[in-house]
Amino acid sequence: MNNHDYQNLPGISSHWLIEMLNSPAACYRKYLDSQRPAQEQTAAMRLGTLVHCLALTPEQFTHSFIVADYERRSIAGKARYAQLSETGLIPIKRAELDQALAIVDALHAKPAVRKLLQRSKKERTVIQPRKRGLLPLKARLDLHYEARRQVTELKTTWNLAAMQAAMERYRYPLSAAFYCDMVSGESVVFVFVETTPPHEVAVIPIERPQLQAGREQWQTALARFDECWAANHWPEAEPGKPDDDPLILPAAFMAATPNRPRFDLPVGELAL
Repeated sequence: MNNHDYQNLPGISSHWLIEMLNSPAACYRKYLDSQRPAQEQTAAMRLGTLVHCLALTPEQFTHSFIVADYERRSIAGKARYAQLSETGLIPIKRAELDQALAIVDALHAKPAVRKLLQRSKKERTVIQPRKRGLLPLKARLDLHYEARRQVTELKTTWNLAAMQAAMERYRYPLSAAFYCDMVSGESVVFVFVETTPPHEVAVIPIERPQLQAGREQWQTALARFDECWAANHWPEAEPGKPDDDPLILPAAFMAATPNRPRFDLPVGELAL
């Protein structure tokens, strides 16, 4: 199943639950409103999607992307881009493809990552039905190492120094716990790779206290979603206190990550 088909499957993903933490109204506008505008990928999102495809499901490349030179500044350029988009494929430039291929080469150059790529199921889709009247849960796992009951998520970043901030901003612990629980997993690892040369790679294992904090977040968000779904009422967020910061994670999570330094993936095997 390609990503387009997965996105069209009915079901609640971790992205929906993350948006619920902002507000039910935000979740409705982004994922449920029949009049919502199509979400256009940014260059960074497009590159991330391309890297995932080449690293995990290269056989899907020709079914997902079209390589072409284009620009979107002139009227003619916009018209050409529209024609390319009408194919149903994602237009990318040759330079973007070359960049993504270099990133994938860097991943394969690391023995531990290569081991994960060889031994894990890739882009595994999981659907969890629930009782009547409730939407099912769905997840698409980058890598599932079943023998180790381990989930691995692949993330691109412009700089490894920014990955801890990304973990917090995008609520990766919530997603990690959600994916882990969907397959009764034991552990979750994030593999970060830089999008700029020399494309350094780092591995971040999610600690158990972090997983528990993420689990509490997604379960709370799901309970709120079910209430809103049943009532067909999606309220805005309640006004917060002046010092409230929506990006600050719960104390349990912050205590579990006391300024942990990043570490690059060494040459050799990683204990998984």
